[in-house]
Amino acid sequence: MTLHDGDTMDVSGGISVDSTTILAGALQTVGGSFATSTATHTVINGGEQDVVFDGVASYTTINAGGVQRVTGEYIHEGPTPGEVDHTTINGGGEQDVDTGIATTTTVNSGGVQNVTNGGSASGTIVNSGGVLRVSGETVETAPVYPEPVIRSVATVATINYQGELDVTGGGTAVNAIVNGGVMTVSGSIPDPFANVPGQPAVDASMATGTIVEGFGTLTVSDGALVSGTILQNFGTLNVDAGGTATGTTINYGTMVLSAGATAINTTVNQYGGLVVLGNADFSGTVFNAGSTLQIGNGTIENGFTVPKSVTLAVLDGGVLSNSVISAGATLIAEAGATLSITTFQSGATFVADYGYTENGFTVSDGILFKVFGTATNTTISAGGKQILGNYDLGATASNTVINGGEQNVGLASTASYTTINTGGIQRVAGIYLHDAPGPGRADHTTVNNGAEQDVDTGIVTSTTVNAGGVQNLTNGGFASGTVVNSGGVINASGETIYYPPGGPYGIVFRSEVDFAVVGSGGQLHLFGAGIAKKATINGGVMTVSGSVADPTNDPSAPAVDASAASGTVLNSGSVSVSDGGIVTSTILNGGTLDVLDQGTANASTVLRGATELVEAGGIAGATTIAGGTLDLKAGAISDDTITFSGQGTLKIEQKLVSGSSAFASQIKGIALGDQIDLSGLSYTSGATVTVSGSKLTVSNGAASETFTLADTSVTRFGIAKDSSGGILLTAAALPAIAGAVSGQATSNQAAINPFATVTITDPNAAATDSLIITLAGAAGILSGSGLISLGNGTYELAATSAANLTAELHALTFVASPHGDGSVTTTFTLSDTSSVGLTVSDTNTSVTDTHQAGTTTIDGPASGYAIIQGTTGNDIIHAYGMFNTIHGNGGSDTIYAGLYGTVDVPSGDSAVYLQGIVNHVTGGNGNVTVTGSTGATTIALGNGNDTIDASGYGNVITLGNGNDIVHPGDGASQTTAGNGNDRVTLSGYGNTVMLGNGNDVVAGGDGANSVTLGDGNNTVNLGGMGNQITVGSGTNTIIAGSGSDNVVAGAGHDTIMLGGAANHVVLNGSQANVTNQIGQDVITVNGGSDQFNFAGFGNQAIINGPAHVDIIDHGTGLTVSVNSSSQVDTISGFGNDTLGIVALANGVGDYHSVADIMSALRSDGHGGTLLALGSGSNAGSIDFVDTAISQLHASNFMIV
Repeated sequence: MTLHDGDTMDVSGGISVDSTTILAGALQTVGGSFATSTATHTVINGGEQDVVFDGVASYTTINAGGVQRVTGEYIHEGPTPGEVDHTTINGGGEQDVDTGIATTTTVNSGGVQNVTNGGSASGTIVNSGGVLRVSGETVETAPVYPEPVIRSVATVATINYQGELDVTGGGTAVNAIVNGGVMTVSGSIPDPFANVPGQPAVDASMATGTIVEGFGTLTVSDGALVSGTILQNFGTLNVDAGGTATGTTINYGTMVLSAGATAINTTVNQYGGLVVLGNADFSGTVFNAGSTLQIGNGTIENGFTVPKSVTLAVLDGGVLSNSVISAGATLIAEAGATLSITTFQSGATFVADYGYTENGFTVSDGILFKVFGTATNTTISAGGKQILGNYDLGATASNTVINGGEQNVGLASTASYTTINTGGIQRVAGIYLHDAPGPGRADHTTVNNGAEQDVDTGIVTSTTVNAGGVQNLTNGGFASGTVVNSGGVINASGETIYYPPGGPYGIVFRSEVDFAVVGSGGQLHLFGAGIAKKATINGGVMTVSGSVADPTNDPSAPAVDASAASGTVLNSGSVSVSDGGIVTSTILNGGTLDVLDQGTANASTVLRGATELVEAGGIAGATTIAGGTLDLKAGAISDDTITFSGQGTLKIEQKLVSGSSAFASQIKGIALGDQIDLSGLSYTSGATVTVSGSKLTVSNGAASETFTLADTSVTRFGIAKDSSGGILLTAAALPAIAGAVSGQATSNQAAINPFATVTITDPNAAATDSLIITLAGAAGILSGSGLISLGNGTYELAATSAANLTAELHALTFVASPHGDGSVTTTFTLSDTSSVGLTVSDTNTSVTDTHQAGTTTIDGPASGYAIIQGTTGNDIIHAYGMFNTIHGNGGSDTIYAGLYGTVDVPSGDSAVYLQGIVNHVTGGNGNVTVTGSTGATTIALGNGNDTIDASGYGNVITLGNGNDIVHPGDGASQTTAGNGNDRVTLSGYGNTVMLGNGNDVVAGGDGANSVTLGDGNNTVNLGGMGNQITVGSGTNTIIAGSGSDNVVAGAGHDTIMLGGAANHVVLNGSQANVTNQIGQDVITVNGGSDQFNFAGFGNQAIINGPAHVDIIDHGTGLTVSVNSSSQVDTISGFGNDTLGIVALANGVGDYHSVADIMSALRSDGHGGTLLALGSGSNAGSIDFVDTAISQLHASNFMIV
């Protein structure tokens, strides 16, 4: 039957109806008489069904808009309340059980079951989106007082996922099952008999015997009570403020207590957790093994003992003090937790979780300290253990001290500044998997005696390994910057393989040591595929050995992964490689590289003082000998080019007794001084060495060895016996003998230095030379320091440097043996033998001695105008009158030339006395003295130590090499001399002096003099004004005149003192110290490194190019012109020179305006001001040393 809008149906008097459909606006009433009436299979589509006393409705379906009301009265021995069973409530449908009874109801999404005023619902199933509400109570009419209070109750309700059960206003739930749904129990109502003694004031909402599981939630609050609750399978009980839970059992769930909540007699079993957030009461709680207590949000727990196998977590805002963590118990500190005076028993675990920092914790014996947050200043005792990180939950630890305990640094975690002492160990782990977190890291670790750092696939940096400490790298571990001190050890071995996504082959990560520094007594060992890059060995030991099979199966990969070291710098100590190990690009500054059997060394560079030993079975690849020694032992293998780059030695010890052999490796770049030591080829007196094209062949007559040379200009080798009886070859060039003079004249057995101009040079670096001098022809005696007479006119100068040998040779004196009148000639053969085994001879030196009975006196005619001829001996010549021409013709003559004389002294040590003006003197290489001219005289002499003392004006003096003493006259004279240590004293004005190289002294004059000197340590001290002074390189001292002087100096170390004002100085790359007196001086600098001390007004410094100038400004109005960005200048005292100006050429330092300069001024950090001249690596600067920025103004700068 279908009831439509406005229809009503009364089912009473004991009748039954079936399959009624009730539409919106229709009403069906079931019951109401004292006989039971029933309605079954009713469908309520928007209408209403009222089930009253003695009415029963079964299998009803309530759809949207439909309502089923179930009512009754509780009267003693009265009628039965309305009852419904097997009702299904769909979306929008509602069942109101008001004092009635409902059983086996199903509440679907959007459906609601309300149980009120003492109603009862039993066996209700609430599915997702459905709601069951239980509230209120009623009083039974009964002949007792107080009458019974009947409370609304839901019994054995099942609340499925996202279903809801709300118990409020004194309602009750019994034995509910919350299986993924939500249940709330809250509030209370006043008890209707509150004024009756013994009755409660309120009736609290209640739930008893509830089971919460399947991620379901039960919340109790605001005076409500739950008891006998069981939490399992991730069920949760929230006890909010005012709520009470008693007798709760937590199996695999969680109970959360908020501030003001109460939980009494709780039992927390394995996997169960109690969370206390605030000031809550959880008295009587029993924590069994595997359970957890969490406190936070203001919870203060004092004096708590965490039992064995129980975990206590202190959350944000939680406070734990005076507590004990028992053996087997765990304490977890979350971010924001506060701990104080906590005692950990042996066997306890402490966890510092993410966001929490633990400072100063001591990990005692048996304690495990897990860190997922931060730990600082931890001490780990023997038996204690610290674990950093948990997979991708990284942790950090700093300043840890491990005293016999253990620290494990896990993935994504970092340990910094750890100190590991005796018995302690630090393990740094990692894993190479796609998308896995990074490996563990440790930095600045110190490993002391008896301690160990194990890096298994992890990464460590800046470790220091002291005596007795060990750093182990395995399975792809990586270490960078390890310092190994005496007694410390690094071991690196093993590898791991990483398979990138999509790649057919894996990538091998090998245990690697980079930038290690191994000190004296330290050790670095590479084996089992371990590698090292750019290690520095400072007196320690590095070994490289072994290999492992490559695990990638990549056909392009090598079959084995060899232990290897590349870029090693060996300063002292040793490196050895063996058993398949490889070293590459080793630089040997000292120490020994030992290539043992099956070891390989490629691209080694062996510098002076270092040795590479290649033992039998060892392999030397391309090697550069840069001053050191490559020693190939018998059985060694050299299979690539050997290059010389600096004087070094290739030693070959392979025995060669007979026959010929060709050395396998090409030898490149061999230069003078390089040696090949064939210790296996016996030396004989007939041993030979020849170079033909690119082939070098050495033979002892029975056996020979041939080498192939490249990139060399060496065509000669010295040959000698080495220390073991073998042949030592030295790449060499012939020494040279130069400057020998033949036909040197002497007379009457006068002593002569026949080798005064001879120079011996030896192009072979560090070579020594010995000299054999053999006399032939006329006899004589040779004497001098270091000379050894071998008899029969043969002498020797013992081996020394070529320069020393030259000096000894210059000092030798020869005296011809007595002979009759006339001339005799002695010829000298000089044979120089270099220590490299090469000899050169020279026979160009000869001396002719002329014997004459005595001095000859020659007088010219009194009238003058004569040509006077001297003898070849020593003469005294008197010329009278004027205009005589005198020829000395040899010997040491004394000549009085008269007026206007012309004199020629071709040889000997002569003295010439002049009178008057317009004299002319020429001479040879003797030591000549000329005096007496009164002007307009020309003097031209050869090499010798000459003395000129002239007077008058307009003299022209030209001298050769020698140590000359000259007074050129009284002014306007010209003096020119070659190389030598000359002394010139000027008088008057307008003199010109031009001297060659030497240590010259020029002084005097009254001004307007011009002095030009070559290289040497010269001294110039002029008087007057307007002088022009030019010097070459050397250490020069220049004292200019009294002003308006011009000074030009070359690259030297000069001291220049200016007098007067308006001087001009040009410095060309010198290192000069310049001082002035009055001012208006101009100094131009073209490079170099100079210092100026300025006094007076209006001075100017013009600085060009990459100079370095230090200026001290004691004056006023100094102008400094800077024309390059690459100079570094300092100016002191500039802050006191208000008129001082620094003028920058436009664009220097990228400045184009004074405003640019002012904005760029910066403190130099020492009380001064710095102006940078650009930002590049070669940019210079101007440092106003003692001038603050505030003392500098725009008026002090200009752009030109």
